Amino acid sequence: MKRFESGFTLIEVMIAILIFGLTASAIALSNAQAVSSARLIQEQTEARWVAQNYLTQMRLEHQLPSAGKKSERVTLNNKTWVVEVETSNVEMELFGPFLRRIQIRTKLENEENFADVLEAVLGESGTP
Repeated sequence: MKRFESGFTLIEVMIAILIFGLTASAIALSNAQAVSSARLIQEQTEARWVAQNYLTQMRLEHQLPSAGKKSERVTLNNKTWVVEVETSNVEMELFGPFLRRIQIRTKLENEENFADVLEAVLGESGTP
């Protein structure tokens, strides 16, 4: 009388572990990329808020800013942001010297690259 042993061979177990390991690695990599993307999107969103707040402050001053560059530090959500503003005159015969082109670049204080760039045109009345 022959006895048949039931179960998996060593090769079958090793292949199953290999497949599981590859699947787990792919899932971990995918999750890491998703977290990184979410962090980047959050940073870009906060950078845009900082830039829009700065532009709103410029509009509320009710006078055109003078041409030039300036840099300031702003705090939002317990983070320090560097705001670089470049203002230039818009040369158009139709409107005269009553328009300014504004470029606002924002980045976290410890970052090298800007997270967002906002461009706008301000007119004499303080509205774009």
